[in-house]
Amino acid sequence: MTTQTDIKMKKLLLAILTISLLTNCNNSQTKSVDKSDRLELVPEPDKELREEYEKQQELNKSNCSFIDPDTSVVGIKIKNVESTLNILGKQTKLEGDSTHVFYSSDKKQKLGLTVHPGDYYSQVSIFNISYSDNSKQNFRQIKSKEFETEKGIKLGISKREIIEKLGSCYLAKDSTGNSIVLNYRIELPNDSKTKLLKRNNMPIYFATYKLTNDKLENIEFGFEYP
Repeated sequence: MTTQTDIKMKKLLLAILTISLLTNCNNSQTKSVDKSDRLELVPEPDKELREEYEKQQELNKSNCSFIDPDTSVVGIKIKNVESTLNILGKQTKLEGDSTHVFYSSDKKQKLGLTVHPGDYYSQVSIFNISYSDNSKQNFRQIKSKEFETEKGIKLGISKREIIEKLGSCYLAKDSTGNSIVLNYRIELPNDSKTKLLKRNNMPIYFATYKLTNDKLENIEFGFEYP
């Protein structure tokens, strides 16, 4: 025979069970929503760098090889102290861990010469060529109206002219509708026919050419700091 107490206990247990089921259901929904929100709100870090890396790896796996890189500007050769002193003078002393800037003879262009930390004085590893601004800083001038590379690349030329001189084994990066950057690269174990990396004991050579309205406005090439 069921007593009044038994009925009350059954109702209490039913109520506890119902509350427990509702609570678990709500927690499950909350966790699902929280996880979904987290995935939507948190962006993938360094997505652009990852995509560039993947494109470079695809290029490396292809039969396309950058084999004829630029290695000098107005007679200053990469990693060659003697050539630097021949152009800039025997008393020149470009310190390491620094970029040293020079004007062209008419001050319309700038040449940046970077010496890596630990390298000899005046041993240039990276060249950067750009148009000068109107700041009129007290940079030393070099007796060249234009800063031209050994391959004949200079500011103002077109994309077609760059490709004719360096080949089509590059990655292109668009920054705006009328701007593009061509990226050339050599890295171990791949090397150029000239064995540039092996001879200089360096792991990576890079070259970037930025154009706006199909006119070259910035050149940078050399060895990445290992």
